[in-house]
Amino acid sequence: MIISAASLSQKKAFPKIQHGDEIVQLGSCFSSTMSYWFRRAGFRVMDNPLGVIFHPVPLAKQILMAFGKAEWSGFVQKEDVHVSYDASSVLYSMTASGLEALVEQQMKELRISLQKAKLLVITLGSAHGYRLKQSGNLVANCHQQAHSFFEKELTGAEEMASIWESAIKELKSVNPSIQIVFTVSPVRYIRDGLMENSRSKSELFRLVSLLKRDSVHYFPAYELVNDVLRDYRYFDVDGVHPSDEATEFVWDFLKEELFSTQTNELIEEIMKLRKMEEHKLMYPESKKAEEYLRQLKQKRESFLSQYPVVVWC
Repeated sequence: MIISAASLSQKKAFPKIQHGDEIVQLGSCFSSTMSYWFRRAGFRVMDNPLGVIFHPVPLAKQILMAFGKAEWSGFVQKEDVHVSYDASSVLYSMTASGLEALVEQQMKELRISLQKAKLLVITLGSAHGYRLKQSGNLVANCHQQAHSFFEKELTGAEEMASIWESAIKELKSVNPSIQIVFTVSPVRYIRDGLMENSRSKSELFRLVSLLKRDSVHYFPAYELVNDVLRDYRYFDVDGVHPSDEATEFVWDFLKEELFSTQTNELIEEIMKLRKMEEHKLMYPESKKAEEYLRQLKQKRESFLSQYPVVVWC
């Protein structure tokens, strides 16, 4: 039997999202890839305020920290740079006080977004994690500290589910209408070995099965790339990261699941304007180019006045 995208349709309908709804994306690098498509389609998205994080435990802890229900693992000084074990390396400061202020601001913004979000998308990357021996905490990033500081492990689904149950409970207490969509990154982490990558992904799938309920859904990004496309021409030169064509394929499938017909029609109008913006002018200084840009600006302003809920960036 040939596997098709249609064969992956969900028995349980996804929540329908429309322009003006707040979306929060947390997780691995694939979540940032999908955030690009949401933004391109005119949605307001908060994307990984602590940077890309692959392991489910630090991801759940991030939500709990935003609401004051979990403690930070602590800051670490890396030469003259200050970073946090609970964040990726994109979050740093040259002083400890500067980093503390920065993470507090990011947590405040995350808390505000989660309180009003219609949708939270969590992209799980890997169940392989590093536990800090000093505190026993699973870290989001080792920041190139000595290997002797950590114990590497494959975290079981039950342990990951325990902290996620707490995070979901907290989310529903502050935002009862929030819908949560889990997905497993299609990126294979081959540095752990192919067999270890498969073991890791299996724990992530088990985690999702333990968490699924009325307001918790699963989107098959992993299956779309690895089972439907399943061809190396849909991957970048490293052979593990999906190509632009593959991520657009996932986005097209997601659109049908997540948006109404009316919203998808509006997205089509947005994409027409995007393509006009991206059109490369042969003679940008010419009168013809000047007229093209004038008409484009006029169309965009007219469109946004008609649909003020669309976010243009």
